[in-house]
Order: sequence, then C-alpha cells, then structure tokens
Amino acid sequence: MQDEIPLFHKKSNAKIDIAWPHLVLSLIGIALSIYAVWAHGRIEAGQSAGCTISESISCDAVLGSKWGQFFGIPLGYYGGLFWAIVFVTAISSPGTNLKTAALQRLGVATIGLLFSLGLFYIAEFVIRKTCPICLSTHIASLVNFIFAVVSWRKIAKKAPQSS
Repeated sequence: MQDEIPLFHKKSNAKIDIAWPHLVLSLIGIALSIYAVWAHGRIEAGQSAGCTISESISCDAVLGSKWGQFFGIPLGYYGGLFWAIVFVTAISSPGTNLKTAALQRLGVATIGLLFSLGLFYIAEFVIRKTCPICLSTHIASLVNFIFAVVSWRKIAKKAPQSS
C-alpha cells in the first residue's frame, strides 16, 4: 500500500513524490507575484502598471493603495514567498509520509486562502476596485486549496486508521 501513489501525485525516477497541481500553481503564483512587484514599482514611479482596464478594474488603484504593501513591502513579495512555500511542499522526499505531506499542503493552502479572502475583501469592499493580477492570484489560491482538500481526503481515506 505504501507504493501506491494517490490522486494528483507522481513519483519521479528519483523516487520523490510530486503533487503536480500544487507545483504548477506555485509556478503560476510566483510569476503573478513577480508581475505584481514589477507593477507596484511602476506605480511607485508614477507610471501605469499596464493592467488598468476601466475605472473599476484597476491594478493601479489596488496595488498603489495603502493596502498594496505591508510594513513598507509590496504584497507581491509576500505572495512570492507564499508560492515558494507551496512549491517546496509540493515535492516530498523519499520516505516522507504521504499523509503528513498532504496535511502540510492543506495547512499552507488554508493559510493562503484565508489571506486571499482578506485581500479580496479589501480590494472589493474597501478600495472598491478589482485588480486583475490580484484576482488571478486569489483564484490560484482557491484552486490550490481545492486540490489540497481533495488530495487530503483521498490520502486520509486510504491511510490505515489508528485506534
């Protein structure tokens, strides 16, 4: 039973276990975070981020607001750190308990989703603007969470119950 690979996982030749959806989403998230940092820099320099579509759909308004940074650091850096953690937790070394690895991914995904929900609330109901970059990262975070829940349930169901 130990050699059975759960849903969304694949062992490579090196016998590591990779949760592919999380790995792919982490790369997308890192790319979006890099773009958010770049866009924030342009806004700070008085230029447009290039993703403002209308008055209500504006990266400039959201990323350039007081909510666009935390402790003076653009939120894109925090996003990059989060997605780097997702990347690391997507790869399990040989001998790692798959249930433990899935639980770690679920924990990271839950924290990410909670932050995304908070940032979504701020953008939509405080700033009252939609940021396409931000919305894309929130959607990626939601999808990451869904994959983590599905994977956790599948692994937990297959794992022997301890009494």
